[in-house]
Amino acid sequence: MSNESKRKKIAILGGGAGAMAAAFGLTERPNWQDEYEITVYQLGWRLGGKGASGRNMKAGGRIEEHGLHVWGGSYENSFRMIQKVYEQLGRDKSAPLATWDEAFKPHSFYTQMQHFEGKWFPWNVDYPANKEVPGVGGIYLTPLDYLRLLIGTMIGLFEGQSSLKVKPEKPSNLLVDAFRWLDDLVREPDKTLLHTIKRLVDDINEHSSGNHGAIVSMLEVFMAWIFGMTESEQEADADSRLVLQQINLLYATARGIIADGVLVNGFSSIDHLEYREWLRQNGAWEETLNSGAVRGTYDYMFGFARGHVRDGEIAAGACAHIMLRLLFTSKGSIFWKMQAGMGDTIFAPIYQVLKRQGVKFRFFNRVTNLGVSADKQSIETIGISRQVNLKAGPDAEYDPLIDVVNLPCWPSEPLYAQIVEGKELEERGIDLESAWTPWKDTGGELTLRAGEDFDMVILGISLGAFKDICPELIEANQQWRDMVENVQTVQTQAMQLWLRPDAAGLGWEYPSTILTSYVEPMDTWGDMSHLIPREDWPESQTPGSIAYFCGPLADSKEIPKPFTDPDFPVREKERVKKVALDWLKNDPKPIWPDAVEPSSSELDYGLLIDQNEAEGVKRFDSQYWRANINPTDRYVLSVPGSTKFRLKSGESGFSNLYLAGDWVRTPINAGCVEAAVMGGLMASQAICGYPEEIVG
Repeated sequence: MSNESKRKKIAILGGGAGAMAAAFGLTERPNWQDEYEITVYQLGWRLGGKGASGRNMKAGGRIEEHGLHVWGGSYENSFRMIQKVYEQLGRDKSAPLATWDEAFKPHSFYTQMQHFEGKWFPWNVDYPANKEVPGVGGIYLTPLDYLRLLIGTMIGLFEGQSSLKVKPEKPSNLLVDAFRWLDDLVREPDKTLLHTIKRLVDDINEHSSGNHGAIVSMLEVFMAWIFGMTESEQEADADSRLVLQQINLLYATARGIIADGVLVNGFSSIDHLEYREWLRQNGAWEETLNSGAVRGTYDYMFGFARGHVRDGEIAAGACAHIMLRLLFTSKGSIFWKMQAGMGDTIFAPIYQVLKRQGVKFRFFNRVTNLGVSADKQSIETIGISRQVNLKAGPDAEYDPLIDVVNLPCWPSEPLYAQIVEGKELEERGIDLESAWTPWKDTGGELTLRAGEDFDMVILGISLGAFKDICPELIEANQQWRDMVENVQTVQTQAMQLWLRPDAAGLGWEYPSTILTSYVEPMDTWGDMSHLIPREDWPESQTPGSIAYFCGPLADSKEIPKPFTDPDFPVREKERVKKVALDWLKNDPKPIWPDAVEPSSSELDYGLLIDQNEAEGVKRFDSQYWRANINPTDRYVLSVPGSTKFRLKSGESGFSNLYLAGDWVRTPINAGCVEAAVMGGLMASQAICGYPEEIVG
């Protein structure tokens, strides 16, 4: 028997972060080519899933994203993987983004918008940098570790600003002071009630009730005392209120970790509770619950059921855990910005490395159905619809990348010259990634069969598509029915603007920022001006700044099913355009005071880069906006009570099926790159034992 026939065939469905992490994990096994034959089946012309980006070669090679993407400094597994990718990629040192630390740069400055006495103002935090490198060494804290850090931060925050006042025109250094306390507590440790609490927490046994009750009582006394002592200041001074809200938020989190058994049972034990309700029952004030810190958490996680901004719903444990990880375990900085599009920085290098190692990629292959075996114990068939015909032949591989400023990138449209139907696709403006496309697949139907075309399947397609492609699994397995019904998803929307002035010229007085807690639903702004050198604008059109916005998009009253209404995406994109224009009419002034028309709150549209040099609001038509409405584009939520219904990567209920993505059961259980990567690596580990370590 030949070595070729001995190899197990693995079909990876989808090309997002989870699927690619699974593929990369499999290739970490020594001599994996002797054991496996790996083929990735991907809709359309590019990898990336919700993290896909493209280059618009008709508009300065500009980067067009699904939304605003930054990585947290706590993304241990994601950074570890991407460091290995860049090492194996081995770019010439003179090439753009030759190494991972050229592809990522730390970003420490962020802003939470506060609403006080009818006005918006920024609360800025410059997160203290450290010398740690994300992905190196590994770090995973227990609930007790977080409790100790919370108490320590409360002490630093309280003692660092005993007057409870900061100057509003300067960025707040409150959290900087608090984090310095973690390294060197210089104050006398026996003078305050908080220090007594700290000593008790330091001695606590997480598996015993011990002094838990006493600690809760002492925390309550402290919170009542500080509120009474500063109540008048809280009512009169916005900055004092912010300090108090931060202390109160830390208090409620610490109290909940103790009182609700998180120390013993872990964060998932409170996932049946809604985050705000959990904070409220642990002593958070209503003002704290409506503060920028809490609202920003919902914005960060798109935590709005059905996309309605009044319906904030996040599981308490998942939310508390991911925010504590971000706050306390971030290395280098709290955020890291990619130095090109996410497709360019992440998915092009992964693709190049995997392809070089022998992984096969089948683009334009749309998965239509997973068929179960007669005994309902395994996957028997995979239905594939080939969207187009390649000129090089049905078994040829599509060559997907282009160079923009000497960097391999994914284009925003397919490379039509490689496609038989390319001219027609281009003339009709067909979107092959749209579930509602009017295009009728021309490449024929393909049925992959177990034992012939695959031995194992890794399902890396996102949860939103399962009702369409996995009806047999849902029918055959109660756990699948429960997961699909209870783990919810939400639509999102995004807007990108290219402007002539830099951020300072728009009126932003502070360093480049990532801003949340602003006007819903376009609630988050990222200054992405650092990307200008990676785009290819003519000199006369080179922008001074780039601004990305994103937020939830409420579900339409009716989402057409089956996918027979090709005008639905057009209507949804128009809906996002209306949201964007409403924002530009009413909301730029608090953050960009110099960018609005005189005596107005509306953007001066003449500041927008427009190659067509249109007049007034028509210049907006040259910008970029999108409605993320496809089933696979919907963001995976962590709604209360849903965690227990997530399936683990290696426990799909079907013997040859493994799961990868941010919808599987991980220690995070929230929609983010790190959760998706962990899910993919766990699928690989379940198959072959590699990678040998997954942090957390």
